[in-house]
Amino acid sequence: MLVAIDCGRSFVKVRTENRTFMFPSKVSGWRKRNYRQELEGDIELQYQGKNWFVGNLAEREGEFTRQAMQETKAVEETLLLALTGIHLSGAQGTVDLVTGLPISNYTEKERESVRKLLEGHHEVTVNGQTKRFYVQRVYTTIEGGGAFFSAPRAGLVRIVDVGAKTTNYVTFKDKVFIDRESGTIPVGWETVRESNAREMADMIAAHVSKSWSSDDVVLLIGGVAFHLEPYLQSHFRYAFAMSDPQTANVRGYYEVGRALITL
Repeated sequence: MLVAIDCGRSFVKVRTENRTFMFPSKVSGWRKRNYRQELEGDIELQYQGKNWFVGNLAEREGEFTRQAMQETKAVEETLLLALTGIHLSGAQGTVDLVTGLPISNYTEKERESVRKLLEGHHEVTVNGQTKRFYVQRVYTTIEGGGAFFSAPRAGLVRIVDVGAKTTNYVTFKDKVFIDRESGTIPVGWETVRESNAREMADMIAAHVSKSWSSDDVVLLIGGVAFHLEPYLQSHFRYAFAMSDPQTANVRGYYEVGRALITL
């Protein structure tokens, strides 16, 4: 089974052949609750003899709740969130997994670290239901660029992907990735003291305008795409948010995986 997972710093987005869903990228240690409220979306995870709260439940009831903000994605939080996503996707048996990395961190070392973290046999229990699966292959692509493959188009296309920790900017020309006009800005929606859409748009424009033109088509993705749209349009007149921008990357990851598997 093919599963695409975008382990964002705010939300985990999951895509399979039949469905797309998401949950908050929060993890905390498990603790006993005297009065249990079973709310929709609550996730209790068991893995390798340890218990965890994930997502909404971690936010609401967890102590020392954490959200991965490290430079690398080869960390325990990524493992726990990805395994939760695979379990909730309904996958069992053999799994091919597609995920993404920031452009600035898309190195052979990082790809190998993420691959080693996720590949292999896993026994995972979510809300009392145990599943066993084998992640046989992990494919990685670039964050931001993944969204292009959810709706590829000819010509020159720019993509801006504002995440919680970083902002990826991506260029494709006639469906070919242009590395020298793409990159990662080490600023995200949750790394600034006070989130301000106008200032974020001004910062992005100042960074990319050295090689981007005000007449370029700029696609906006991520959870704040619609907030940024009117302000980025003051710099790029053809800037607009993609349809369902928060899941654009993971939908593209899934298409990348389908293409790779059929090669």
